[in-house]
Amino acid sequence: MKKNITILGIHIFHDAGAAIIQNGQVLAAISEGPIINVKHASGYPLKSIEEVFNIAKIDPSEIDAIALVGIPNLKFPKHFARYPNISDSVLEWSWITSNPKGLEINYSYLHQIEKIEKLREILNKLNIPLKEIIFVEHHTAHASSAYYLSPWNMDEEVLVITSDAAGDGLSSTVSIASNGKIDRIKNSETNYGDSLGGFYSSVTEYLGMDYGFDPFKTMGLAPYGNPEKAINEIKKIIQINPQNPLCFQNKFGTIHDIQQNLSKLLRGKRFDHIAAASQLWFETLTTEWIQNIVKKTDIRKIACAGGAFLNVKANRSILSLECIDDAFFCPASNDEGLAVGAALRCYFEIASRDGNKPNKIPLTNNYFGTSFTNEQIKEELKNHDLLDKAEFFDDIDSEVGEFIANSEKILGRFSGQMEWGPRGLGNRSIIADSSNPNIVRKINKAIKMRDFWMPFGPSILASRIDDYLIDGKISPYMILAFDTTDNRNDLTAAIHPYDLTCRPQTVDSDYNPTYEKVLKSFESKTSRGVILNTSFNLHGSPIVWNPKNAIDTFNNSKLDAIALGNYLIKKSN
Repeated sequence: MKKNITILGIHIFHDAGAAIIQNGQVLAAISEGPIINVKHASGYPLKSIEEVFNIAKIDPSEIDAIALVGIPNLKFPKHFARYPNISDSVLEWSWITSNPKGLEINYSYLHQIEKIEKLREILNKLNIPLKEIIFVEHHTAHASSAYYLSPWNMDEEVLVITSDAAGDGLSSTVSIASNGKIDRIKNSETNYGDSLGGFYSSVTEYLGMDYGFDPFKTMGLAPYGNPEKAINEIKKIIQINPQNPLCFQNKFGTIHDIQQNLSKLLRGKRFDHIAAASQLWFETLTTEWIQNIVKKTDIRKIACAGGAFLNVKANRSILSLECIDDAFFCPASNDEGLAVGAALRCYFEIASRDGNKPNKIPLTNNYFGTSFTNEQIKEELKNHDLLDKAEFFDDIDSEVGEFIANSEKILGRFSGQMEWGPRGLGNRSIIADSSNPNIVRKINKAIKMRDFWMPFGPSILASRIDDYLIDGKISPYMILAFDTTDNRNDLTAAIHPYDLTCRPQTVDSDYNPTYEKVLKSFESKTSRGVILNTSFNLHGSPIVWNPKNAIDTFNNSKLDAIALGNYLIKKSN
């Protein structure tokens, strides 16, 4: 019996990246964007594939199979404009000609085969054996990242729910998972034309922002408006399908129809009222949908993934549902999580096929990226003529906590392994005293250049949750929102100024002991157990990946200091 089962997961489209799974454990996961310094990078993730082997310390010869995202390996009904199995699209001409999108699908598959040939070139270049490729459908990969990383045992039944704008022709799915198997409920798939996430993205685009990557800005804008000023119009766009309570229905016809009709529908409505109404309707439909699912299945634990679950306000509404006992939201719910999800699905399939009992290993932290030694950092400091200005501290974390205890100082922290997912969670973060309201203007003007309405988030010591959060719970990944207590002056720069909610990262020694030490040091100087945390990057750039990116960001911003490994560099006043 084979001792190890090792899988390489690859995602090719936007937020492209790679992951390595061994025996159900995530050994490495990283996106291409930070490595090549292009936000939301798409295409063949050559650098990511190369890097995950460095992170995992795995030789390419150890790979048993490759999980490739984006091509389903199942046959689907005609009424979905969705890709069938490769052999179906190439060989079954009657299927193609009878489906209104058949020729388009066939062309798409020929294009996909071309991509596989290109991928073969990359794998050969990296000496990665092409033993077996398993194609994992987009929403199956999302579902796998949610279920296999969820905190529950294998023998527990879990609802697995996915929702995004679109992937492989679908926008949402519902499955029941137990004993390592994920079974999609019949007639629970919403196609991309009826997408709830697509509705929200279309409104985002109508408001002048990016369709795919800016819906979080609509969520941040929403509390400034009055939903009642536009809710009647918004309700005309999308609803729960009256014939199928597990699916959504676009009342305009297609996503294209939504985009074409929004200007007519919403003419004269203020942008903040539109955002408020869209957020309210998004939350209303999401919670109604989940209630319908629970009613049908009588399963009260849910695991969720897909870009729609980056909407922390909707997640907050889900958690408040009486029908939900517990919920897990994958921290990389967007497409950054697909390579991990595909690799996990592939591992479970191969283990079961070969007669091995697979391991389901719950997520305990998401630091799966690259780390750099002090020697590597020292060399980069030399290259930038900064070594003479750098101080080396054995206890750098306590020093950092003391430094930001000066309420005017902003510091970039570059420490340990990089985070997996869209959030900087302490290791690639810009941090500051969250009790200083003026720090928001300073960070926005001099470093981040964010839209004025977008709030930052706090990192909170887990031992201080009750001091700052109402009905708070452990939330290490900044994927949940909570109301704040009357102690909110301690985190005034890291809450939403209109609804006084926050999107926290809770920190303890099990999750990230070095970052906890920073917060403990800050607490010892100020008595406050919370700091402001935002991702370490300049506006329009991905989170910094290596010491060079971090130093360039330091030099091209008004950061007061940077902590690189055990080195601290301060700017002269």
